[in-house]
Amino acid sequence: TVFNKDDGSLLKTIDYLADDSDSIDFNNDVKMKVVAADGVTTQEYRIEVRVHQVQADSLVWATLGAHTLPTLLETPVAQKTVAFGDKAYCFTTDGTAYNLGVSSTPADQWDLYAFAPWGDTLSVSTIVASSDTIFALCGTPDADGNQTLCRSTDGLTWTPVADARFAALIGVWGERLMGVAATSAGYVHATYEEGAYAAEMAVDADFPVSGYSNTIAYRDTSYGTSQIYFFGGRCADDSYSGHIWAYDGERWAALSNVGIAGGAGASVSPREGALFFSYYNDEYNAESDYFVRRIYYYILGGKDASGVCNDLYYTNTLGGYWEQAAKGTPLYVSNMRFTPRAFASAYISEESSVVPATSLSTWQWADTPYLSRMTRSSNEVVPYVYVLGGYDSRNNFIDEICRGVVWRFTF
Repeated sequence: TVFNKDDGSLLKTIDYLADDSDSIDFNNDVKMKVVAADGVTTQEYRIEVRVHQVQADSLVWATLGAHTLPTLLETPVAQKTVAFGDKAYCFTTDGTAYNLGVSSTPADQWDLYAFAPWGDTLSVSTIVASSDTIFALCGTPDADGNQTLCRSTDGLTWTPVADARFAALIGVWGERLMGVAATSAGYVHATYEEGAYAAEMAVDADFPVSGYSNTIAYRDTSYGTSQIYFFGGRCADDSYSGHIWAYDGERWAALSNVGIAGGAGASVSPREGALFFSYYNDEYNAESDYFVRRIYYYILGGKDASGVCNDLYYTNTLGGYWEQAAKGTPLYVSNMRFTPRAFASAYISEESSVVPATSLSTWQWADTPYLSRMTRSSNEVVPYVYVLGGYDSRNNFIDEICRGVVWRFTF
């Protein structure tokens, strides 16, 4: 039944058993009566159609503002955040002292600690984590630029690994730590696994030796092959890399020509310090008339030959077709309250769309009219992506956490 909103008069009655193609004008007051199979039991519902005045597939940062990094330090100059034990571990330094913030609910509560690294120096940017160990490079670099590999099981107490020296750390494949070491003859691939260190095979000229993105772990369900990936970096000749590099336990390979003009989809400029993370998107399935959530992979920001980038690229096939999220297209990154940056960290957290009240006094909320229009209940979880730290176009350290989400996930 359709009623006039102004005077309540009946405008139209529709029986979808008699005509299943009739249409409804929801500018009026619409009620639906459902009759059970017994023909007696009924239930009446009032229907409202609410249209969101936003781009549903945009990855936006307007829903929640910025917050300073979780640290006891007054002026941090570097940070690195990794996922470890289902929690976010945020390491910060002011160049002299070191802090660690740990949280399972990044929008709410962080536990803060001060710690002293081995050798009095820890290169925060080198921190990577396996399933049970956090690795970093510590101490004074040698003549070739290598530092001592150190390990920790809690992020606070660090011990050196004998005779294991790296120039840079990339990530962990299984329990094998991957990186590069510098020699008088050039750079070589270096690994550490189960107490054994190896550094022998020379890196190719186009393989980066610094500026790596974080790695993404992936397991091919068809063939059972585990791989890790990273994007970009800077090569030994100081040029930028535009490739996605993959390691399958035997060798490194440039998996995608994402950085080559005319390659697979959008061409991402060669760069270093990009955020490379797996997140989600909803794909519309016409056959079922339903949105299906799938894992997508994202490249956000970084620094190329022209400076710090403010762009986003995405794909659901790492070795396949990449798309750029240009303005007006799905997954466009709203620039509201989001500063373009390089060498930041990303952390994905499944949490309630309603932020705990304890955090409201410490976070700075963006001025947006959409927060009051969340339609999920408070106990439904939403995947949020946190971006921590980084450096802006003037190489100033960004002391903040930003929290982003694809709008559709909050509806």
